[in-house]
Amino acid sequence: MNYLLVGLTFLVLATVVAACAVLGTDRLMPGRRVLDALSSDGVDAAEAGELPLILSDHPRSEELKRIRFSTSLFGYHKDEVDGVMAKLIDENARLRSLLDSDAATDGTENLGQTSPERP
Repeated sequence: MNYLLVGLTFLVLATVVAACAVLGTDRLMPGRRVLDALSSDGVDAAEAGELPLILSDHPRSEELKRIRFSTSLFGYHKDEVDGVMAKLIDENARLRSLLDSDAATDGTENLGQTSPERP
C-alpha cells in the first residue's frame, strides 16, 4: 500500500513539474507567441520591433529630453548610445568653436574701449 501512495505521489509531482515547464514558458518569454505569429509571413519582427533613434544634425534641448533608447536584455543598445554621444560631442565641439571665434572677434574689436562694469 505504501508503494502505491509513493508511486501516485511521484506521478502527481511529475505531472505538476511537466505542466509548469510547458505553461511557464509564456511567463519566461511573454512575447514569443506574438513574435511567432507576426514573423510567420517571412518578415522578422524581432529586428523591426522598435523604431531607430534618429537625431537632427544640431539637436536642441527639447529633442534631447525626448530621447528614449531601446533596451535589450542587459540594458540599452550600445550602438544607439554611442551614436547619440558622438553627435553630442560633435555639436559640443561646433558650439565651442563658435564661442571661441566670437570671443576672439570681441577681443579684437574692443581693444581700445573700456568695458562697462557688471552689476
